[in-house]
Amino acid sequence: MTVTARTSEETVIEGYADADNTCAPVELPRLLLVKTPEHGSVCYRIEDFEVASDSGRDQSCVGRWVRGISIFYSARAGYSGPDSLRYEAITDRRRDRVAVRVTVLPGVGKDSDVPASPSDFSREPAMSPGPIPACVVPVS
Repeated sequence: MTVTARTSEETVIEGYADADNTCAPVELPRLLLVKTPEHGSVCYRIEDFEVASDSGRDQSCVGRWVRGISIFYSARAGYSGPDSLRYEAITDRRRDRVAVRVTVLPGVGKDSDVPASPSDFSREPAMSPGPIPACVVPVS
């Protein structure tokens, strides 16, 4: 899978929703980071999706809203270039192994022209393989 992101912006990698024929959530996958991104971070958020298509025979949820989980990528401030990661989405019925190539484009706005220096990255802790963390919601 290939994703294009912008510096300092959250970008959706993939969304997962599994519902029964009444559109009630069945099971959200466990998300396991196998290879961490070198120049950014990933997190998940539980949210509602409008079903555009259904991989099963029962199409009763198409056009309706179901609860699911989305995975997001954010590049470190000032970084542009390639990045990659691998993760697994695991349920009782299946295990999806996903490799993601990310192309990070420069951001838009007043801070987008400021290139990151290597010392900027050394202050940010690298992600560790393991469960993907929930996205932090900014406090307003």
